[in-house]
Amino acid sequence: MDRIPESSSSEKPGQGDATILIVEDEPGMVCLLEEVFSSHGYQVLMASDGEQAIEVYRCYKLRIDVVLLDVGLPKIAGWHVFLKIKEENPDVRVVIASGYLDPKMKAEMSGAGVKHFVDKPYTLNELVETVQNLIETKSIVAVKDFCNSSDNESR
Repeated sequence: MDRIPESSSSEKPGQGDATILIVEDEPGMVCLLEEVFSSHGYQVLMASDGEQAIEVYRCYKLRIDVVLLDVGLPKIAGWHVFLKIKEENPDVRVVIASGYLDPKMKAEMSGAGVKHFVDKPYTLNELVETVQNLIETKSIVAVKDFCNSSDNESR
């Protein structure tokens, strides 16, 4: 098992107030991922199947910064979950986790807007870094958008 140090006071900007929806059906992984991301200062929402993931996303979409989505889920497959949450928010940031993803399916997912994939088995460090990078990128885009709108208002 990977050991990831807990967050310190030098955590990256935006990390402490970021919310992650983790969609995973393996109980052991659910507990581990919740513990790891919570220890890094993230707010964590959990869903254990596709139906629950869509419901949680609809309820909290304004708070969720990143969705960590397993592809092989009960009730509704991860790919269909992605399509549903993308209807709710076309700019949703998703990390797809899969043990094996057919190259055609991966290309289709990429074409639909998935930019981040992690292969199982992944390391916890890899997963945390991927999520941190996504959140940092979102923060940079938000600052640029704010600066651009401020420039337009002052003209």
